[in-house]
Amino acid sequence: MEQRSLIHRHAVPLMIAVGLVLSGLGNIVPGVPPQFAAQTVHAGGPHQPITLDVAIDCRTWRFSGGIPFDQFGRGDSFLADGRLFPAGTLGSGAQNNDPNDSGSIGKWTQRGTMNATLAEIVAGTRPAFYATWFFFLDDGSGLVVEGPHPESGPMAVVGGMGRFSGAAGLLVDEIIGSNISGCPNLRVIITLKKQAPK
Repeated sequence: MEQRSLIHRHAVPLMIAVGLVLSGLGNIVPGVPPQFAAQTVHAGGPHQPITLDVAIDCRTWRFSGGIPFDQFGRGDSFLADGRLFPAGTLGSGAQNNDPNDSGSIGKWTQRGTMNATLAEIVAGTRPAFYATWFFFLDDGSGLVVEGPHPESGPMAVVGGMGRFSGAAGLLVDEIIGSNISGCPNLRVIITLKKQAPK
């Protein structure tokens, strides 16, 4: 009984710690490189990148087949959700915000495939996983982003919906803190470019 209680007592902190490690908290992911945050040309004129805050919800994080956080390996897949907020909504450092707080402007979903075990990731293996990020804005528009994460450079904007139909470009992210679910709060900068002629 005591051993079961010990396991339960450490399960949540372990889940939180692994979630943070997987997402790059604790100086694993550097700040947004200036060369990726620069303005780009869109339809013939300069255009500011789209900046959003993302609150990832650890309560939604699930590995395929119900694999526990400490037992995933290369090739295991996962799914997690979060909420989108206007840039500057989420503060830096450990915060008390709940990803489900009011003020959200859309939903964020991540699906991914692990590239290594937890021990290998803690030892420095990068990327930790390959992911597809979905940005679903409340106005019906959306973006789809793919790439390795973390510390592998920008992720690629591979498409969009609604007003972002046909989108292409780059996304960089910076972990600015954490929320009450134990997962990171991110700031993402999406730089769209004019689509190449076909």
